[in-house]
Amino acid sequence: MNFALFLELKARGAPEALAAADARHRLTYAELDEAVNRFANVLRRIGLAHGERLALYLPNRVEAAIALLAAMKAGVIVVPLNWRLHGPDLARVLGHCAPGCLVTTDDKAPLIEPLPANVFTVGEAPSSGSFWSAIQASDPGFESVARQSSDIANLLYTSGTTSAPKAAIHSHGMRVAIAAAMADCFRLSSRDVGLAISPLFHTSGLSVLANCIFVGCPLILLERWEIGAFLDTIAAERVTFMHLIGTIVVDIARAPEALFWRDTSSVRFVWGGGHSLDPAMLETFERRIGAFLQGYSRTEGGLTYNPLDRNRRRFDSHGYPNRNSSEVAVINPSTQRPCATGNTGEIVVRGDGVSPGYWDGDFVRSRTPYDGGWQPTGDLGYFDDTGALHFLGRTDHMIKTGGENVYPSEVEAALLAMPEVADAVVLGVPDERLGHRVAALVVRGDPEVSSSDIERRCRAALAGFKIPRTIAFASELPRLATQKVDLAACRRMLESAASSEPPVSNRSQ
Repeated sequence: MNFALFLELKARGAPEALAAADARHRLTYAELDEAVNRFANVLRRIGLAHGERLALYLPNRVEAAIALLAAMKAGVIVVPLNWRLHGPDLARVLGHCAPGCLVTTDDKAPLIEPLPANVFTVGEAPSSGSFWSAIQASDPGFESVARQSSDIANLLYTSGTTSAPKAAIHSHGMRVAIAAAMADCFRLSSRDVGLAISPLFHTSGLSVLANCIFVGCPLILLERWEIGAFLDTIAAERVTFMHLIGTIVVDIARAPEALFWRDTSSVRFVWGGGHSLDPAMLETFERRIGAFLQGYSRTEGGLTYNPLDRNRRRFDSHGYPNRNSSEVAVINPSTQRPCATGNTGEIVVRGDGVSPGYWDGDFVRSRTPYDGGWQPTGDLGYFDDTGALHFLGRTDHMIKTGGENVYPSEVEAALLAMPEVADAVVLGVPDERLGHRVAALVVRGDPEVSSSDIERRCRAALAGFKIPRTIAFASELPRLATQKVDLAACRRMLESAASSEPPVSNRSQ
């Protein structure tokens, strides 16, 4: 089915209920559905056929939700683009997806080269720009295009930490499956209020939108991260759930206590993942904002979730699979057989909530599945005896040092447990004797802490071969446009630091 039908169902049943709001607009479900219909008619008028692409180069605004749902209704593939890309990076992505139409802001449009044939812009004032002019001149009635579960709903470009971004396919069936699984895990209903501060070009930001439309609750959109506006919004809108990246969780946990006078008691849960966080930091976050549910998340799908129940929720694991979305297993890639409980292997996924592959014009690229239709992820992990998944990192990030395997996440957790460390990333850098040595790029929490202080603390928490032999400091971790840690840039900084150090064989072990 067409995912946009969930919007129509809510608009019929509760037309006056709040559907979407940002700093400039507040739309009921009837108003949102009508605006979506009008823009779907615009797409039809300019000749966008089924399967052609509509690109969105917008921050988190109501217009992004309208255009996204209109494309789905019209059978057009919507492609939310990273709002922080520019120049050659943006041109490369636009050249790959070849959109027949682009929606952006008035100020960004002159900077985009080459522009698609059809461009609609959003002004800074409410309901201004050619996007709104086109909507207001269009017919309010539109019959949704019927879609099968396998039909493409949207493309999401991966972060591309080690190569050019790839366009992961999300089908209409995948959108439904993930929204259903999250509604089940998190007990979502029309009484909830979702906050999208994670960008809609990110899988988790898009999931917040899909969750809200699926259960028929309000979607509140924030354009940028600013802690005061964030807290004001939670209090004013009575927000109940959201997704947050690790960077924001750290900001909240380390912010002055005096900021947290607003009422955030409406928040039932926050989910997130993909960033090693100190459990003590998460305890502070929970006290200030609400329950934090750490999970395993991929743009390509195959997710796990920690439960709402505080007695079962854990900060040292990444939750449990939900079969409404996908199945998750850990296998030995050599034998393609499941690993025993507690044994590390490659995380593999399959099911309705998993992407069929990467869009590349007239064909789909995907890795050859393992026996049983399991899709390889390139991620390492294990299941414990409770059935919880523990994500350890990428197979290509595991550090082989002196014949031993070191998982960066374990070392990062030890570093982040130190009050003197504000943030850290751990990687392997070449070493003549060991093959690779463990290296850490550290953001100081205490300006006086030294590398010898950190090494001494690590010796009390880690086996000798896991202790970072190269420790470099930075004022902040370099980040990609998605705000994920830029591992390639971190690696360059650590390799530069390691090149000036003596070989490990000549140093104290």
